[in-house]
Amino acid sequence: MKKIRVLLFLVCLTGFIFTRYDVLGQTVKRDRTEEEKVHLISAQMAEMYEQFGVNYRKVTGPARFLHNDTYILCDTAIWNTVENVIDATGNVQIIQEGTRLTGETIHYIGDLNTAEVRGRVVELLDKEGNRLRTQHLNFNTKDSIGYFFNGGSMVDNEGTLLESRRGYYYSKEKLFCLYEHVEMGTDTLKVKADSLYYHTDLNLAEFWGNVQAWHTDGFLTAEEGTYKREEALFHFTDNVFIRTEEQEIWAEDVHYNRNNNSGILRRNVQVRDTTQQVLVLGDRLDFRREPDWGQVTEDPVFITWEIDRETGKTDTLFMRADTLRIFTSTYGDMDSLERVRAFERQDIPERKKPQGPTDTLVSPDSTSIPAADPGKIQESASPKAVKDTVTDPTSIAAASYFRADSADIQSFLAKTDSMLHAAVQHLGDSLFNTMEVHFFYGYKNVKVYKSDLQSVCDSMVFNSIDSVLRQYGRPVLWNEESQLSADSIQFRFSRDSLYRVDLLSKAFLISQEEVTFFHQIKSDIMFAHIRGNDIYRFDAVKNAKALFYIPEDSIITSLNIKECEEMSVMLKDRRAERITYKKSVKSDMIPLYELKKDQERLGDFNWRAEERPGDRYAITSRGIRDATPRPETACKEPLFPFTLKYFPTVHALPSTLRTGVTIDAVKELNRRETENKINPFIPLQEFPAGSRDKAEDQIPGTTKEKQPIPFNARRVTPVLQRKQLQVQEVK
Repeated sequence: MKKIRVLLFLVCLTGFIFTRYDVLGQTVKRDRTEEEKVHLISAQMAEMYEQFGVNYRKVTGPARFLHNDTYILCDTAIWNTVENVIDATGNVQIIQEGTRLTGETIHYIGDLNTAEVRGRVVELLDKEGNRLRTQHLNFNTKDSIGYFFNGGSMVDNEGTLLESRRGYYYSKEKLFCLYEHVEMGTDTLKVKADSLYYHTDLNLAEFWGNVQAWHTDGFLTAEEGTYKREEALFHFTDNVFIRTEEQEIWAEDVHYNRNNNSGILRRNVQVRDTTQQVLVLGDRLDFRREPDWGQVTEDPVFITWEIDRETGKTDTLFMRADTLRIFTSTYGDMDSLERVRAFERQDIPERKKPQGPTDTLVSPDSTSIPAADPGKIQESASPKAVKDTVTDPTSIAAASYFRADSADIQSFLAKTDSMLHAAVQHLGDSLFNTMEVHFFYGYKNVKVYKSDLQSVCDSMVFNSIDSVLRQYGRPVLWNEESQLSADSIQFRFSRDSLYRVDLLSKAFLISQEEVTFFHQIKSDIMFAHIRGNDIYRFDAVKNAKALFYIPEDSIITSLNIKECEEMSVMLKDRRAERITYKKSVKSDMIPLYELKKDQERLGDFNWRAEERPGDRYAITSRGIRDATPRPETACKEPLFPFTLKYFPTVHALPSTLRTGVTIDAVKELNRRETENKINPFIPLQEFPAGSRDKAEDQIPGTTKEKQPIPFNARRVTPVLQRKQLQVQEVK
């Protein structure tokens, strides 16, 4: 039995000597070309010895080897010339075309062109000055590709931090590919993602997969993105969400230039102003900041709402146009003529008592007749009733406030307007010129829908000087059964509340009664006075004409025709309560059976019901996002634990992290060190649940089938495509 054991041992030993295997178990070629062999360039001493029938050379140094135009430097090396393998220790370095790799040990497999560099700190330094540090790095000297695992951190030549659990370095393409626990940090930006490509020659980062970014301007999530540092250009795509101090923004494609604070949002854009109850929707939004300017095109929609404090119900206003423009300017940058016109519009004319007796038409039998807003309207029966003595404390207070405010502002204007005082300088000039003015423009095909108000026009303009929203281009306004139109319509606001609507030039009010009858009021100018979002008074001024259809026992029997210089309608609960006619009053009553066709309508009558938006879907069918999809409170900012390990001085810089997180970074580092016990050549996400313990058996160095550099199925990005085309052109 003893002889059989000795014989078996000799057979195995003979097979080991004459049939050699590399680390993969593959047979190594016996005949190598000169290029395939590792050459010793210089050394202090080299001696040969044999062990188990294998010849080794012990080289002491400093020693220098050459393979694939790559130098391998060390203090001591054991060189297996037959296997073409070198084990080097002491001040080890690999130098290739400006790339320098240092560590404590090198296991170089010449037939695989792979150097396995290990040490407490393994550092790769490229010709641009970018430093990658890790403890485990494999480098292919032929393809100039490096692979690190078990955690690594890189600091580029401008201070950008990059770290991940594993990654690749492509020297020829000047590219770092990082995977798992990817974190990136600059002086103004911090990013977390599943994967990241960093092009050192372009200072360009591409990242995707659960992208989270913290910026000085806010927080962002997306699925993909790029960042070009020199130009400070950001580009994010696929379900992008941005939160700033004042806004929540959604889009599918976001471009942002931080140097000039401008950008473009594309596809399914929604901007929610968290300081005001405002939403903006569209498919393209161009914007810039300081001063703020934004323009929405491609199906833009503006939404605002208010909540009733008593009932808690929400009433929403929807508005669309071909183009919406919202921007901020200053008084100093505005055209002086436009400022004067704005101040003139701001001034509220003070109502005066009539100088003489008022012409009054008194119904002989005090019969109630329908008016513009269907209801009972009692014409005044005494001279006292027709005097404009209705007291409105709200309107009086608003008028006093705006008159005083307008006087103050115009006094500033007189000081600063160069057309008035070109050679005079005042102390208040600089303050006045820098005061902000807010503008809102809607161009072409404007439509508005609110539950109790609808409107269409060609264009709409608003500025915060006069707080007047102006409609132009055949504007028309609907309120329940009533239609109001004019050459232009102005909505006047005080402290964000609508208090009056002015219909200027060819003002016309139509209210439908049944199907074929229309009450009508026409004048040069009309004013609708509003309190608590309800019209309580309506004035028709200059050349007022009216047609009212009179019912008897719920059946319309006659038409009442009125003409006067001024007409006032008092309303209660949205129903006309009293009508007052003033100056040169004319009246006529025509039975319906005697009514001629041309008497049924006032001149310029135009019932435009087909243009009226029926609901909010006539404005937009877009859905509205109500809640933040991934609030930043659920996302943890990068801790850069690998940077703490390999670049502690950089990690301690104030610009790297918020204060007081070093302990958290240490805890995170310990957690990731536990992960590193798993085979680094297999991504973490590929391990099924509950298999982590079994994976402990695949610790690096124990598996027999591990690849020196795992294959990297790189994602083909536009930047990589351009680089590959450039390489092909050079070749």
